[in-house]
Amino acid sequence: MAEALSEADTSNVVLIGCHGFTTLEDLPAVRDNLIRLREVLTDVGVWGVPGDRVEVLDQPSGEGRVVAAVKRAAAEASDTLVVYYAGHGLLDPEDSNDLYLALPESRKDDHHIESAIRYETLKRYIRSSRARRKVVLLDCCYSARAMDGAMGSGAANLVHKADVDGTCLIAAARKTALALAVPGEKYTAFTGALLEFLERGVEGPQELLSMSMLYDAMRSRLKGTSRPEPQMNSRNAAAQICIARNRAYVPKRPPPLPARRERPVNAQPLGHDPVSDLQASLVRVLSATGEVAGGGFLVSADVVCTCAYVVQHALEVPSHTEPAPGTQVELDFPLLDGCPRARAVIMSWHDGEEKNVVLLQLGAQVPGTWPVPLVGELGVWGHSCRTFGYPPHGEHGQWGAGVLRARQGSGLLQMEADASGPTLGPGYGGAPVWDESLGGVVGMIVAAEPRGHAVYLLPSADLVDSLTLRPPCPFPGLAAFSETQVELFQGREADIDRVYTTVSRQSSTLVVGPSGCGKTSLLRAAVLPLLRADGLGVTPVQLAGTPPAVALARTLADVLRLRPGSAEQPHPAEELESLLEADGDVSTDLHDRFLDRLDGAGHVLFVDQMEEECIRQDPESVRHLFRLLDRLFEADRDNMLKVVAAGRPEVLDFLPDSRPPMVQFLAPLNTDGLKQAITAPLATVPALRFEPGLPDRILADAGEAPGRMSLIQHVLTKLWDRRTPSALTHDAYNSWGGVAGAFAIHAEEVFLLLPEDQPERVRRLLVHLTRPGDGEAFVCRPVRTAELAPELVITARMLARARLVVLSRPPGGARKEDEIVELAHEALTRQWPRLREWLTESRESRLWHEALRTQRERWEFQQRDPAHLLRGPELAEAHRLLAADPEDVSADELDYILRSGRHARRRACWRRTAFWTLAVLMTAAGAAVLKLVI
Repeated sequence: MAEALSEADTSNVVLIGCHGFTTLEDLPAVRDNLIRLREVLTDVGVWGVPGDRVEVLDQPSGEGRVVAAVKRAAAEASDTLVVYYAGHGLLDPEDSNDLYLALPESRKDDHHIESAIRYETLKRYIRSSRARRKVVLLDCCYSARAMDGAMGSGAANLVHKADVDGTCLIAAARKTALALAVPGEKYTAFTGALLEFLERGVEGPQELLSMSMLYDAMRSRLKGTSRPEPQMNSRNAAAQICIARNRAYVPKRPPPLPARRERPVNAQPLGHDPVSDLQASLVRVLSATGEVAGGGFLVSADVVCTCAYVVQHALEVPSHTEPAPGTQVELDFPLLDGCPRARAVIMSWHDGEEKNVVLLQLGAQVPGTWPVPLVGELGVWGHSCRTFGYPPHGEHGQWGAGVLRARQGSGLLQMEADASGPTLGPGYGGAPVWDESLGGVVGMIVAAEPRGHAVYLLPSADLVDSLTLRPPCPFPGLAAFSETQVELFQGREADIDRVYTTVSRQSSTLVVGPSGCGKTSLLRAAVLPLLRADGLGVTPVQLAGTPPAVALARTLADVLRLRPGSAEQPHPAEELESLLEADGDVSTDLHDRFLDRLDGAGHVLFVDQMEEECIRQDPESVRHLFRLLDRLFEADRDNMLKVVAAGRPEVLDFLPDSRPPMVQFLAPLNTDGLKQAITAPLATVPALRFEPGLPDRILADAGEAPGRMSLIQHVLTKLWDRRTPSALTHDAYNSWGGVAGAFAIHAEEVFLLLPEDQPERVRRLLVHLTRPGDGEAFVCRPVRTAELAPELVITARMLARARLVVLSRPPGGARKEDEIVELAHEALTRQWPRLREWLTESRESRLWHEALRTQRERWEFQQRDPAHLLRGPELAEAHRLLAADPEDVSADELDYILRSGRHARRRACWRRTAFWTLAVLMTAAGAAVLKLVI
């Protein structure tokens, strides 16, 4: 089953191409490969990855530049990382197992290779990326060598070079074959096929193109034209990664979406008791003749867990015989009305002494069923529990009860049966055991003593095969929530209802809030899914530095399915752009086409991070975008077309005067909402929980810092990466120093990936955002962006995207000058060694700055009384420090120093004038006295 489309805004692409070589044969088609691939991947009709998240390395000068680009993309991507190379593939004469990617200056002789990059080098950075999905595309000779083992070939080599969890690698040629660039053809053979199916799509019922679909189509096309056959290697369902929409897909009707407030698939429904929870998940595994082989239960909406020996009994195969994957198993839900039957196929099999468990995949979720929550088994001694099995002559099932003990030597969890209840022996294999105290299934019965007084459970943490039913991380980290994470976005109920109601009633809505407050997440994971559930279509408008008319025209062409060369194409995107920019009335025509295409349903255009366009382009572009949308709204009396945008408060300065959007402000989550946002997502993960007290500890450590929301999500992803089979732990939290330590590690990672011109600016900015506190401490100091040098404002906006600083405005602040920048968390001043060193070195300077700021504020408060200007030693010290470090003085401080200097000079001049005037007067008086005497 294909995955959802990779999130474009949190994915990164690196396109590497070498077409001209010093000693190797030139490959002119590679240049066109790069140009067209970038155009296709940034096309919203294909994928729509923002242009600033695609780095093109055309003729990279050396290995360092390639490594830096891949390292940077690997660090920034949280959803999908795509790395593409086109050029010459080379084999080391001394070790033909290693694949080298040629660079323009590469040389090869009979003994060694010079100036080429070893694929293993790139693989290390690809593996280290926290991106959930990775795609590697190699268009070069011998490219399938990337799939060979690093230690040579042979059966002992079980680890492949491309075997990075969640990675799909497609190579242009077998490991002994050459790739092909046909002279005169625009693209190389492999990339030409790739582009063809990305642009045209693959015929079939799938709305998205998985990597396996792309590979199959490319392989068939290239094989049919006697071109080299590509090879694919993937792990952990990575073949189902989707980085493109299927443009050959024609939907019969809009797909139905679940309502946003559906219960999480692994959470208990409110108002039900444990018996009801179990009733809706319990299954009977049946033989071909309808005999009950044993029990089982739902661990997700369409996955049943049971014992391997139960399935062997049902299939009537010998013990320790593993049926083929995909073998069908009959089952039913005996405690539901009508006892609905279903078929499932084997998806995961473990038949051993330590682990006896099978996962069965249903064809579809059975109405009225839901999975049980799985809970960890730590500290369960003495907990009361219940179970339900099918003993001999009890095919309709029988409830049992008991008391939990602890794990015994084999790792199984012991349960003592209630003496007053039934014997828990044969027929209870595969039955879930519900822990009354924890409110979930603590394990599955896999063995029993002969008399049935004690049974043994496989703990819940061992039930779910992470390779088959791998739970995704429920926390987004520093990225925003996506539309596929509806049930994970919690704590914003009132805000969701308020914004959704506004969008439903208005044609244009702008959600405004400080950086990191969750604007994008609220829209993507809550409001937009609700609109889709109402039958509206949703399409993002990808600006990314593109002129508004161009971006809007491309979006409209995609929504209207206008394609070059199609029969229904009266206006391609270029003509739509001209129409949008024209003075005539085109809104009625476009509006009518929307209604025709959408069968009367409405449509929403989504514009995210509008403040970025105020940085990339002239801020007038934002006003122009709203003016263009106004033309479409003019004829929209039925409110069928809408635009929803998100941005920081500075975009309010650039809204149009006529028909501005309805503005909805979003504040950071309060403590109660933030705790819900922390704890609720983990409830969707089977058998995993927080250790007691950990959420409260995280909240306390985060404090009231302006950037605490993103910071906490970042900490949660680190906890997830270091989780035990049953819990997110205090030990993991302590290992990197809690919230403060995690943030400091993140800050250093961001710093190491900065462009060459930024480190010094970052130092200046962060030092400016602090002031000395008591003793050796430093505290945060919010600063108006108007006080910063222009280059530091640009740096502040860059660091805001990395969540190191927060940009906001005070309540009521409407002017551009009101914008404030501050450190996301004061912990950086204590825990980040680099910043600590900067602050210590600048302490004397910062003390002087604070004194200067205090004196200047006193001068302002006293109506600029000259008596409060600098003078004497203070003025001399100011001039000395200004000469030593002029860049660290703000414009207001510089003005104060200069005014003080001018005033001091005027006073000195006045004193000199007064002295000489007095001297002249005294001389004249003396002369007069002398004359009288004479």
